[in-house]
Amino acid sequence: MKILIISDIHGDRDILVDIIKKWQADVTAIFYNGDSELSADDSVFDGVSTVIGNMDDDPDFADGRSTTIDDVTIFQTHGHLYRATVLTGWANLALMDEAADEAQAQIVLFGHTHKLGAEMYHQKLFINPGSTTLPKGEYANLGGTYAILDITASTFTVQFYNRQHQLLTTLTRQFER
Repeated sequence: MKILIISDIHGDRDILVDIIKKWQADVTAIFYNGDSELSADDSVFDGVSTVIGNMDDDPDFADGRSTTIDDVTIFQTHGHLYRATVLTGWANLALMDEAADEAQAQIVLFGHTHKLGAEMYHQKLFINPGSTTLPKGEYANLGGTYAILDITASTFTVQFYNRQHQLLTTLTRQFER
């Protein structure tokens, strides 16, 4: 199973359309982690799991959600409601971890920090695809990123791509399930 993960386009609808068009036929699900600055009923979100970001005004976006696909439960949030931002380092995972425990999730998807990353924390995989439009942190020079999560019976593999859909091989991370 493959999952497309995108976050923080901040009004750049064209990049969202481009990424979805590129991957839609090859993935099981698409998750958008907030700060689109678009309407929740925008047609670009048809078939996409979405959550609200701190820059989104439409109350029709969910604060967070849990989705189960093939016995894998995914907790999705933007991150701002769980204080994901830290001054140094990648992200504060503590409050999202608690919410994921309540959802009995094995995977947590978030955005907000604009810093890409994938890490196992308390036996859960946390993924931030970075921002396609306003990247921050160590990999900001890549010009924007999104992620593909490949789930097998024994592994989680996270691959990051740039806006031109080029695989950033040095950032690929694999974790045992």
